Amino acid sequence: MAANYATGISSSPQNLLQIVVSFLTTQGWTVDASASEGSGWRAHLHKNGLYVNFRAAMNELIWYRAAGPVYHERGDGGYGIGLYLGDGYSGASAFYAQSGGPVRSGDGTTIGVGANLPSGSVAAYHIFDDGADNIVVVVERHPGIFCHFGFGPAMAAAGQPEDFPYFFGSSSGYQNTDNAGLLVRFGINVSAVAPMSPGDSDYRSDSGSTPLYIHSSAFVRVDAATFAGRWVGNAMSTSENYGSTGRNMRCALNDNPSMQGACNESEYISYRFLRGRAHQTAYAGAILLPLHCFVLTDPAARWAPVGYPPSLFWCDAVGHGYSGGEEYLVGGESYIVFPGFAVWKGA
Repeated sequence: MAANYATGISSSPQNLLQIVVSFLTTQGWTVDASASEGSGWRAHLHKNGLYVNFRAAMNELIWYRAAGPVYHERGDGGYGIGLYLGDGYSGASAFYAQSGGPVRSGDGTTIGVGANLPSGSVAAYHIFDDGADNIVVVVERHPGIFCHFGFGPAMAAAGQPEDFPYFFGSSSGYQNTDNAGLLVRFGINVSAVAPMSPGDSDYRSDSGSTPLYIHSSAFVRVDAATFAGRWVGNAMSTSENYGSTGRNMRCALNDNPSMQGACNESEYISYRFLRGRAHQTAYAGAILLPLHCFVLTDPAARWAPVGYPPSLFWCDAVGHGYSGGEEYLVGGESYIVFPGFAVWKGA
């Protein structure tokens, strides 16, 4: 289908999810379920074998809490939208228990991502479909504070033997509905880092102790020869305490200041030397660079490329002549820029 874009204002996380579902149906997605659950909303859709599972939280916890000290979601409940991809839908299974999603290495519970949102209206939302089912949703949750989530059927090819589906959020499942104001929280009280980049950072989910670590906020489903578990995420550690499947993914862009230099950045192509140099000085604007991702292979233990989300780019235009949510024209192509990244809107 042709590329499509929608923008507007939503009144709640539940309302935003309903808007996203309506947008997707116009793009050919089939709704398996879309109905109230708890005080929020649950939706499941599929297209061409790709299944996406959503849950809007309205002062709720939406991710399963494992028995024992390791918790899958922080806090006592809050607001946001959680999601993950899978390979089927069952009305008898909970939102967090649909088949085919990534699972934590230690206890087998589903791992997801999401966007932390205010309880009421937002400054604006932006929904993108590049025409090939790569979906990006960016929300200006408060003026100047952005969060995001998205997914797609295939990373842009980098020699992989099959399609690599992916999904991402500005918050991990651990922080999806957390409203505690104890730390700098990307996508919550400051703008989110770029999609696929190492995202939220917090204490260990099992102890609350230092040091800070990155929790998984993006996943790619790789080929079985690379990792038998298939799904790999961008957690700092391979421990389940950070939402890891047991094997990790890395992005060329590490936009998390607290973790720069700490994510194996010398072992794969990285934009670390371009940080602070990716914008123009003679005129307003910035270059657009793909968000290349890499997986640690098994058993060779080297970082191999897995492609990049086709419609997402690292871009420092915001603050260098452009504002968040503004259109950016490059060579006849239209992009919408946000702090740290841009999304292709169409030709």
